[in-house]
Amino acid sequence: MSQQSAPQVEGLGERSITHYGQREFAREGVRGVGGDLGMSAKVRAFGPVLVIEASGSGSEFERRPVRPGLPTIDVIFVGAGEFAYLEGGTWHASQGPLMVAPSGLPHRVRFTSEWRFLVARIPRDALLPFVPGLTDTVGIYDELTIPERAMEAFLAQSVQSEDEISAGDGLTVGRMVLEMAGAMLRSRQGEAWQLGTPQAVLRGRACAIIAAEHADSGLDPARVAGGVGVSLRHLQTLFADTGSSVAGEIRRERARVARAMLQDSRFDDLSVEQVAGRAGFGSSVSLRRSLDVLYQLSPKELRQRRTPAA
Repeated sequence: MSQQSAPQVEGLGERSITHYGQREFAREGVRGVGGDLGMSAKVRAFGPVLVIEASGSGSEFERRPVRPGLPTIDVIFVGAGEFAYLEGGTWHASQGPLMVAPSGLPHRVRFTSEWRFLVARIPRDALLPFVPGLTDTVGIYDELTIPERAMEAFLAQSVQSEDEISAGDGLTVGRMVLEMAGAMLRSRQGEAWQLGTPQAVLRGRACAIIAAEHADSGLDPARVAGGVGVSLRHLQTLFADTGSSVAGEIRRERARVARAMLQDSRFDDLSVEQVAGRAGFGSSVSLRRSLDVLYQLSPKELRQRRTPAA
């Protein structure tokens, strides 16, 4: 099973330096609302991760997913600017210096002044050994810890340099970003993972299998255990120790993908039954039940509450 790097997901070279203006952002599905985008960015690839420096004027923009279930997570440091984001039909204001969100969630963001972001875009699978139960909601934090300030400074130094980098050094930088992001997420989400233990590694492998094979309705806990190479009872115990279950993680992953499809207008021609099938649910009833448990929303409500087109 191969794991896509963040540069591969975005169609960028493994050691590329890419500059984005309005034309490039429009091609990626980011557009200004009611005016010019007023935004520019520089993107550097380091091994499996992307480091991004973006800035702009007070403006409003909309981002929609390239495809449902985009397999990367964004760790965003807000260096300057106040903003609000639209979710569920409601604007949520934020002045927090740190934001964590799945890259593929469609949303609209409004800035009231000049702004500057630093972003680490990391493959979801690479973070699972640190936090197997990654949430797919937007997290905003009011203060930075000392390690998070160090990560922000490291990202700035890495992306601002124009120096060429060797393949080995690129992997080293990427590995350092991954380690810092993994430790930060583990701390922020309050999970009691023991980093590097055999138990964490096995949980991570199980979650990677689930992420890759969720669309197969035949995927069940026994098959996940077989893919990891342990007994079902042992794998169930590992997940129970973290307050989760293998079946629950399968349902969560399928619900995450279904939610992304329901919030993407390109899939409006699909019935709820078809969305359920593509996400791996055996029926629309199972899909509805999982969406209600995880998001307290029905498929119809998810489609109605998507970020409206301008």
